[in-house]
Amino acid sequence: MKKIAIYFLMFIFICFILPALLTKNDIATTALDEASSEKENKTNQENQLESNTQFTEYNYENYGTIKLLHAKTGEVEEVKLDDYLCNVVSAEMPADFELDALKAQAIVARTYTIYKIQNKKHDNADICDDSACCQAWISKEDRLNRWDENLRESNWAKIEQCVYGTSGKIITYNNQPINAFFHSNSGGTTELPVNVWGRRK
Repeated sequence: MKKIAIYFLMFIFICFILPALLTKNDIATTALDEASSEKENKTNQENQLESNTQFTEYNYENYGTIKLLHAKTGEVEEVKLDDYLCNVVSAEMPADFELDALKAQAIVARTYTIYKIQNKKHDNADICDDSACCQAWISKEDRLNRWDENLRESNWAKIEQCVYGTSGKIITYNNQPINAFFHSNSGGTTELPVNVWGRRK
């Protein structure tokens, strides 16, 4: 009787338990291989993106001044690029944010501006002050009036420091300025631009 019980247990082990253990190990190995391969592909894609994406110094002779369309009045004003960017950065980001965050905003806004100049949307202007169309902009006077009186000078000086401190810096991909989208709030998640706007041909 004991022999029969032992044979039966061996039969169960060989037919059911052993294959289950081997299959589990194969699945784990396959999953590990797939994860490793996926990580390697992601790293390769990031390296490729990094090699094509870079900070570039651009020549202010090309875009030293821009034509700014004021959407509400229809007036077109010619302004120096970095003076314009001080108004953009102060409209897009609170002045009490960290210096590096404001500098990043200045670079992105400059890149976006150069992109818009090269890919014109307005017949009579390079860019407009409507955030729903181009990017936000606020006059220096209006910006100062919205800050506490004791912070006005220091806030504006900080904005200028970030814009002029990154002077000439833009982000390029394959030597062309990127379409530098940015947003003030992601709602906790973000999405690939290709899934929102589609792939350009």
